[in-house]
Amino acid sequence: MQHCYLFHFPQAKIIQMHIYEQERDAVYKTIFSRRDVRSDFINKSIPEDVLKRVLTAAHHAPSVGFMQPWDFIVINDKETKQKIKHGFEQANSVSKKMFADNKQQSYQKLKIEGILEAPIGICVTCDRERNGPVVLGNRS
Repeated sequence: MQHCYLFHFPQAKIIQMHIYEQERDAVYKTIFSRRDVRSDFINKSIPEDVLKRVLTAAHHAPSVGFMQPWDFIVINDKETKQKIKHGFEQANSVSKKMFADNKQQSYQKLKIEGILEAPIGICVTCDRERNGPVVLGNRS
């Protein structure tokens, strides 16, 4: 068992957390086996409780000064996803021009998105001004 000390703001009290070896190994396994997925999605909706668990965990991600400048927008509307895909295609056509001619063909063969195929999309936004102009870590 390892000890981890968390500083919980705004009260700035120290919380001692015990991390057991099995828990630590599960975190490492998850990190090391993570893969980008852009195809072969399961054709079924994500249960609301699972989505809520994922978003709750995301909202608890660490941030400097507990700023948490993010919001998450869940996208499951086909028309909205189509508009996002169109924006991606515009940006992607600019990106491919950054490569030399021989590399452009290789780049174009890559599957670098799965916007329409995914059952949902999650857009992560950042509001650097959320907590005012002076926040610990806001500019660093």
